[in-house]
Amino acid sequence: MTKQIINKTAHGVMVWDKYEMKSYFVTHEEAAKLEQGSAAEVSEDKAEPKPKATKSKGTKKDEKTDTK
Repeated sequence: MTKQIINKTAHGVMVWDKYEMKSYFVTHEEAAKLEQGSAAEVSEDKAEPKPKATKSKGTKKDEKTDTK
């Protein structure tokens, strides 16, 4: 997602473009299109399976301590 909504006002929406490092003032209709596009990108990211974390250390049952 290259553009992020910064602030919504009564007259329009401020949008930040991270590649151009500029902010823009767009209409509410254009902002709605950006929000719909970003929602589709987020759902695509969630569709990819994430690798499961594995433990590298033994469990506490395996650890032995000397107690007297």
